[in-house]
Amino acid sequence: MKRIFASALAAALLLGLLAGCGPKNTGEGSQPTPSGGGAASDKETVYTLKLGSNTAASNPENVYAYKLAELVKEATDGKVDIQVHDSAALGDHLERLEGLRMGTVDMTLTSIGFLGGYDPVFNIFEMPYLFVSDEHQHAVYTGEVRDLLAEDAKAHGFILVDCLEQGARHITNNVRPIHAPEDLAGVRLRVPDTTSSMDALSAMGGTPTPLAFSELYLALSQNTVDGQENPLATAYSAKFQEVQKYLSLTGHQRVEQILLCSESAWNKLPQEYRDMIDTCKAEANEYMLDAIAKEEGRLIQEFKDAGVAVNEVDVELFVEKVNSSGLREKYIEQYGEKAQTYFDAIDALK
Repeated sequence: MKRIFASALAAALLLGLLAGCGPKNTGEGSQPTPSGGGAASDKETVYTLKLGSNTAASNPENVYAYKLAELVKEATDGKVDIQVHDSAALGDHLERLEGLRMGTVDMTLTSIGFLGGYDPVFNIFEMPYLFVSDEHQHAVYTGEVRDLLAEDAKAHGFILVDCLEQGARHITNNVRPIHAPEDLAGVRLRVPDTTSSMDALSAMGGTPTPLAFSELYLALSQNTVDGQENPLATAYSAKFQEVQKYLSLTGHQRVEQILLCSESAWNKLPQEYRDMIDTCKAEANEYMLDAIAKEEGRLIQEFKDAGVAVNEVDVELFVEKVNSSGLREKYIEQYGEKAQTYFDAIDALK
């Protein structure tokens, strides 16, 4: 009898230990609804979302990310915790995109060109001088074109949460000031490792050298490449003014970063939390745009103060060079009706 009692007691203790090792109510076990309409709300569950970016914490995309995390945490009473990992802590762009598909990363900030590896039609959005003004760019990414992008991104497992206007890209280098397309001859300029970025610089008359952003400062300091092209805030926060002599205000691409979420992570969020993220993202975007507007003029002076020679360029010469390159026609031929649909929608908003 004692043996039976002892065995029963041991079994009870073992069951208790096993129960104590089971999953806590942290949202890890939430399942997406069959319709994708969001999991049922559970007021005790905390949903933690890892958000990765490539740039330093002071970069505008991270100003946005940290503000979004703050607003969402407040709106959900701490039930949605967006944890920002800047400076490529979760890997470079392509690694994070694959992480979204594998479920190891929840959210990422990236440029549209990196989606070209999943559907090459995305390459058209990084054509030089595609947008004629800030207003044109804004109209494109807040209307019908954005909806088309969201549909195409979802087909590859990505939820397009937001679009972030980051300002124009400009060229820095150590060889010579760039005034016209012929000045780019022989200058090795780092570009992101995307077809769209290499096509863009080639169309302008340059020599593109693909390289990870995380490796760029060292490459510039060791003259592995001569220069690079990025928005002023990105270049300054990465301290490229320490290793570059010339800044040429080409404004050749109006940068649009996108915030993507993995479909699995998005589906686990209750609909009310998704709605809160949608509300908070608008405020975070405005906060970032205000910061960019205040910084643009100051940053040019900061480059000058650091000893970098700053010059304007003849934009019309670059536009003519791109138009005569046949890049647009090449994209329509390669990507077909979808590319034409995008170009028509973009042109209609000029």
